Amino acid sequence: FGVTVSLIGYQLGILLKRKFKNPVFNPLLISILFVILMLMICHVKYEDYNTGAKYISFLLTPATVCLALPLYQQMELLKNHVKAILIGSVAGIISALGSVFLLAKIFGLNHREYVTLLPKSITTAIGMGIAEELGGIVTITVAVI
Repeated sequence: FGVTVSLIGYQLGILLKRKFKNPVFNPLLISILFVILMLMICHVKYEDYNTGAKYISFLLTPATVCLALPLYQQMELLKNHVKAILIGSVAGIISALGSVFLLAKIFGLNHREYVTLLPKSITTAIGMGIAEELGGIVTITVAVI
């Protein structure tokens, strides 16, 4: 059930994005909303849904690793610009972590809510693991990423 509902929601998102050509119709966002709607309509608990859907999450890690191939093919270019890459990466990390920390303080978020939002700027597969390890709410982390 979980895999089927997730894949149908994603396909629906792809169709809507192609038809309307609007960034609001992001396939991942549409699939999340579709899954939530289906769980509410069918009165299915998230835990029951996730029993089947966890296999999609399992496949996210190898898919993320596959992104390394194009990077490897551009290794010479990366070596030539290592200083800019490192400065940009460090600046991005500091701004991402700093903005989450600052907003968490402003809105009075507790530790669980804070660590749920913390991995917002990384890949879904890695972010899910970090949120789970730190005691965050993994489903919200996926939505934020």
